[in-house]
Amino acid sequence: MSAPPPPPWREDETDDDLDVFGLVDHGEDEPEPEPERVERQPAPPRPVGRARRPRVRTGGSHRLRAIGRNLAVERPRGAVVLAVAALAVVLVAALLVVLFSRPADRQAVSGDRVTFTVEPGEDLASVAARLDERGIVASDRAVLDAAEDSGQTSIGAGEYVLREQMPAADALAVLQGRAEGASHYVVVGRGRWLSEVLDGLAQSTGLPRADFEAAAEDPTRYGVPEQAPSLEGWLDPGEYYPPVGADAEQVLAELVKPRLAHLRAQGVTDPAEQQRIVTIASILEAEALPKDYPRVAGVIDNRLNDPDAETRGLLQVDSTVNYGLGRRNLQFSAAQRADESNTYNTYQHTGLPPGPIGMPSDAAIEGAVHPEPSEDLYWVTTDIATGHTEFSRTYEEHSVHQEEFRRYCAQNPGVC
Repeated sequence: MSAPPPPPWREDETDDDLDVFGLVDHGEDEPEPEPERVERQPAPPRPVGRARRPRVRTGGSHRLRAIGRNLAVERPRGAVVLAVAALAVVLVAALLVVLFSRPADRQAVSGDRVTFTVEPGEDLASVAARLDERGIVASDRAVLDAAEDSGQTSIGAGEYVLREQMPAADALAVLQGRAEGASHYVVVGRGRWLSEVLDGLAQSTGLPRADFEAAAEDPTRYGVPEQAPSLEGWLDPGEYYPPVGADAEQVLAELVKPRLAHLRAQGVTDPAEQQRIVTIASILEAEALPKDYPRVAGVIDNRLNDPDAETRGLLQVDSTVNYGLGRRNLQFSAAQRADESNTYNTYQHTGLPPGPIGMPSDAAIEGAVHPEPSEDLYWVTTDIATGHTEFSRTYEEHSVHQEEFRRYCAQNPGVC
């Protein structure tokens, strides 16, 4: 006869985890002892919100499941700690790989041309650091090591032509003038005055400015017409790469050659005519936009060729007056307009000024060589920002455009 089923669990019995661990499996052959009847006290009221687990009678295997369940609660916390530690190890390892695998030097020259300026008085450590910052060399240490190997630590001031990526020894050789083909980077700007160009050449090459002044004293040594009072106007605007080691005279000669070649290409071979064309071209560069060069050149010819016209042979060009004053401006006083001592004052002196007033571009040269015929005697730029220029045949018409220019200047203080 089978044993009677165990009495059902009462819903009001307290839940005690000790009951779980106290159950023992005695086997099927041993009858379960009759439970003693004990007078039970009513169970205390359960706290509000506490979930009640249904009690399940089981054997010893339940203990293992319970223990496993408690361990599972703790495992994620430990796993997170281990994961963070592993990630930290990986990051540190990666950083060490980057640090120790960084190339000490580049193996070959590559990339486009770049300019690099060495300031006067700058030491090797500063130059090496800036080469590293720009990515030209792999490290500043490589530059210092290359200098130690070569036995040369001095670097001349100037602007040098390098490549985007270079071995440290190659870059240093260029900066020290030891590399074959090493060159400076020189720019002559359109409309720049000779004094400004010489300043730039001294800075770009590291040569003393006094060397350029001395080299420019005799313009004729470069093939410039005898009528030219200086090299003003005869240095062709553009970019140049004179070799490191070239002296001031050699640099100037390279800048004059393309000017003479372009004049010959335009059919201008007579020295006096060359001087006239370069002078007119310098005025065009200062007074107009390229699209207006031929037309302004035509107005200049009209004034020069008809001394009986309203303008009486006077060019009346503001830019020539200011060149004679040694300043860049668009306006000047009435006293400065009346100053005859200024030989470049085209309000007082007829004809062209004594010489060019800046470095004209090839486009300005072409405009001077091919003036546009017209009956105009006046021009004025009424909008400095856009370069819009008005042309007139009479002074009466010109006065209206002059008033437009004055209004523009009043509305744009500091521009004029």
